[in-house]
Amino acid sequence: MPDLKRRVFFAVIVLVIGVAGGAYWYTSMRSTTASVSQWLSRSLDQVDSIHVQTPGETYILKAVDDGWEIHVPGGSWNIKARALTGRVLAYESLLVDLDPRRSIGDLDSVGDQYGLDAPDLKVLLSFGEKGGEPLTIRLTSGASGVVYGWNSENPALVYEFDTQFFQELLQPAVNFFDTRVFAFEEQAIHRIQLVQPFGSSWLVELSKQGYTFSLPGYLKGKSASDSKIKLYIHALALLRAGTLILDPVVAEKQMAALTIRLWNSQSETPHSVEFYTIKDDPKHYLGRSSWLTVPFLLDVNSVSQLVRSAFDVQGRSVFSLEIGDVATMVIDHGKKRYVVERNDTGWHVRGREKNIPGIDMSLWRFTELQFEALPLNNLSASAVKLMQCQLFDEGGQVLNAMTFYADPKLPQGQCWIQNGDGMYYPVSGRLLKDLQGMFPAGHVK
Repeated sequence: MPDLKRRVFFAVIVLVIGVAGGAYWYTSMRSTTASVSQWLSRSLDQVDSIHVQTPGETYILKAVDDGWEIHVPGGSWNIKARALTGRVLAYESLLVDLDPRRSIGDLDSVGDQYGLDAPDLKVLLSFGEKGGEPLTIRLTSGASGVVYGWNSENPALVYEFDTQFFQELLQPAVNFFDTRVFAFEEQAIHRIQLVQPFGSSWLVELSKQGYTFSLPGYLKGKSASDSKIKLYIHALALLRAGTLILDPVVAEKQMAALTIRLWNSQSETPHSVEFYTIKDDPKHYLGRSSWLTVPFLLDVNSVSQLVRSAFDVQGRSVFSLEIGDVATMVIDHGKKRYVVERNDTGWHVRGREKNIPGIDMSLWRFTELQFEALPLNNLSASAVKLMQCQLFDEGGQVLNAMTFYADPKLPQGQCWIQNGDGMYYPVSGRLLKDLQGMFPAGHVK
């Protein structure tokens, strides 16, 4: 009887071991099946370079301290430039997220019979010194709308994929280039220079009072228009290269036709771009940027929109005025004088109770007056005096005094205004027209 019990005991032990072994084998097989059907189980987070090879070109994406670089080897020169980090990471995601329709096993090579020995796309991913062995991926387009794939993680398998993703992986090198001409924080720019060898050149610097001119000499210390300078900085921040030049190109002249430099508060080295004329191509300029290290083309119209004269960015206000300080206006139009006073309900002509609408709007237009061309010290004989306007505060002190002149030599819609500093400024005639309508030269009614 004890022998029978002993036999039963050993039989149970053998049965338990068999069941456990079978369960382990089944689990292992399921795990193996899952790993091979996953295409790639390895994370690409630690990738430090991506070598992409197609029948048409080869390029390398390399991780650097501040992002990614792209290297394009050429027959006569090698190109190295900044790459768009977002596009590189998106490319990695495409490689990882491939979803195979099925896999074919028991290979003893890299899938020569499927065309994978000479693939349409070969990608080699390196993981650095501590990241492990490199990962190789091969993809090629087969018949009947099938893409075959192979990777060194599962070298005994060939995978079948649908074709919709394939063109996204066959991206040319130019798709990865960072085509920004400049890369800076707009708020940090404190100095801007524009240089033209045969045109207006200027330099403005930021002070507590806003942007002021350092060059040209006749504008030194004068105010530039803060709004126009900030708008110009914004336009430069948005500037993108047209066509990237990946082969040697010769500029027509060594002297740049246009140079733009910007300094920020953290560095004395400026951000810069230079544009050169190109022999036999009058429709484009060759650009060289301190940020975009690859030469590029930009069409003539785009470059011309970057040109600003000193006059274009100059602060062109004729005078400053605090509207709330104005208590009285004296208008001399022809032989008539109007004394207009402010009261609690508005503005009225002295001695008249009826309020005159539109005075506050006219005062605001005084503050918005800008000269349309350079001012003159003397007027031509064709100028005719039309109106004089004086503004007083509550104490009777003169705030501003200006005189309007008509001149047939001015462009249509403009007139001259003298604001007391001895200079005559060509300005829009809209304010004069409004004042003439409110205060006619005829009898006061």
